[in-house]
This record gives sequence, structure tokens and C-alpha cells, in this order.
Amino acid sequence: HCEVRASSMDQMDGGGAGRRVKVVGKVERLDGQSLTYSEFVDRFMKPNLPVVLTGLTSSWPSCEDWTFAGPDDRRRPNLPFFAQNFSSPRVQVADCSAREYTDHKRLEMSMQEFVDHWVRNSNTVSSSGHGEASSLYLKDWHFVKEYPDYVAYTTPPFFVDDWLNMYLDSHPMHRDSDIANYKNEVNCDDYRFVYIGAKGTWTPLHADVFRSYSWSANVCGRKLWLFLAPSQSHLIFDSRNLRSSVYDINEDVSEKQFPEFNKAEWIECIQEQNEIIFVPSGWYHQVYNLEDTISINHNWFNAYNLHWVTTKLQKSILKTSAIYVIILRRFVNATWQQIQA
Repeated sequence: HCEVRASSMDQMDGGGAGRRVKVVGKVERLDGQSLTYSEFVDRFMKPNLPVVLTGLTSSWPSCEDWTFAGPDDRRRPNLPFFAQNFSSPRVQVADCSAREYTDHKRLEMSMQEFVDHWVRNSNTVSSSGHGEASSLYLKDWHFVKEYPDYVAYTTPPFFVDDWLNMYLDSHPMHRDSDIANYKNEVNCDDYRFVYIGAKGTWTPLHADVFRSYSWSANVCGRKLWLFLAPSQSHLIFDSRNLRSSVYDINEDVSEKQFPEFNKAEWIECIQEQNEIIFVPSGWYHQVYNLEDTISINHNWFNAYNLHWVTTKLQKSILKTSAIYVIILRRFVNATWQQIQA
């Protein structure tokens, strides 16, 4: 029986209040220390199901270095530590208040500029009781590649069979900078990221790159996840051409453009600090930071989801080829008309 009820988005401040989606279940939560690898494969990786794992981050240096104690035993981001120790030349930041195509508008700034903006907004809210926390969300920071000598965490054993990052780690561009510069392959660095966002920052509805697996660990903070199974992904696409999908399930979704959206059945999860969530292939999800949050995220694939990845790449190649055919046809027609004129 499917129960239609308000999701935990109703607990959020601002635009999240009052929105109702059909939530039919919650993501299972297990003690990662008592789970064997074979059990993880059989129960979650093979059947492609999400799970939250606890008890796997207690020894991570990042849990101490990157945070400080807050009220009620909640950890908070230690922003000065980042500014002092990880002064990356530029970091990629999403402005959660501005849409650009299917994602948030992206900016580049120094770590110090990001921290200053966060602190300035936080001070304004604290002193006046009004205003908004920072809408800037640091995303896709290639921390491991930029600071290889600082071991912030250890990849849990469930996720070490990682063909994607294993391949990229051995890529020639890491040994010969001229190759990387010639081919402009900066995006091939790796798929290991750090995210840092204030309460209220969020990520629009999406499925992960290449239809890979991902895992995400909260070093501190809380996140609300809403998942849609691959078997229902057609419900969030434009009924006319299946090219555009719902951007934000928390806004008024056009019934004309997405007539089946209200049939979608969502699975919900509130991820606490020190918990790791496994995101299977092809599951669309939208994520909100319910507190100031730092997370570590990997995209990866192996034999169990390789068919997802190859299928996605094949479709992308066919789509790109079709676009080039259309462009070439228009070019030929325009050129022929000019010749005739």
C-alpha cells in the first residue's frame, strides 16, 4: 500500500515548507562494521538499492580537523581550517539561488573568498535575526588530487573496487602535464570530491554522471535525500521529447510538461553526520543540506553496474551523432542555397 504524505521537506525553512510528494518508504540503515562485503553485494550492489551505513568514519582525520564541536554534540564546519590549510587557487561554487540550464549557476572563487562570503552572511543573520544564510555551495572539489599528502579519509572496503578512479589515477596526464594541456583533459582528474554547504543549500534533481554508483559521507551536518527508482524515471521527463526533466521537485511542476510527475513514488532518507549513503546507478535524487554540512563523495563503477555505464555512454554517443548530422545537414543546405543564389 502506497501512503501519500508530506515528506521531510516540510521540516525545512523557506521554500521547502508545505510541499507534498508521494513518499512510500525510507532508505535502510545498517551498521557498516557488522556488514560483510558479500552481504553488501548481494543486498545492495547487485539489486541496485540504496543504503545508509554507519560506524565507518570514526578514524577519519577529516572528522576532527575539518569540524569543531557545536551544540547538542553536533559538529560544525571549521571554515578557518580550510582557509588556512587548503588555499586552492580556485574552487567551483554553485549559486543555489540561480538556475543555469539543468543545474545551478557555477562560479569560481578562492577558498578564502568562499569562507568570507559564508561568514559574512552568517554574521548578518545572527546579528539581525533576518536575511539568509549563504546560498553558495562548494561542489566537485578534487581534494584528493590537489592535496595528496593529506590523508583526510580512507575509502570504506565496500567501495574500493573502483574501476573509474583506478583508471584515471593511472592516466598518462598525471605523469606528463604536456599531454593534459594539449588534450585539455582537466576533467579527467578523478571523481573524488569534497562538498561544503551552509544550511539550505541543495542539489537539483539528477542521476549521477555516467550512471555510475556514488557514495557520500557526511563529515558533519545533515542531509535530506529524496530518491526515485530507475523504473519510475520516465515520470519526471517531459512527455513530448523526453529530453528535459524536472529541475526541482519542491517547486510547482508543470502538469502540462510533466503530466505523470504526481505518480512518482519517492524513497526518503535523512543522513546524519558520520553516516555514508550508497547511491545506486540510475536513481534520480534531490538533496538538501538541513544543517551546515561537509561531505566526501566518490563516483565509481565496477562489474556490477558496468552495463549501466556502457548503456549511458552508447546513448550519449548516438545522441551526439544525431546532433552533428542535423548541424551538417543544415550547413550543407545553407551552402547549397548560397551557391544557387
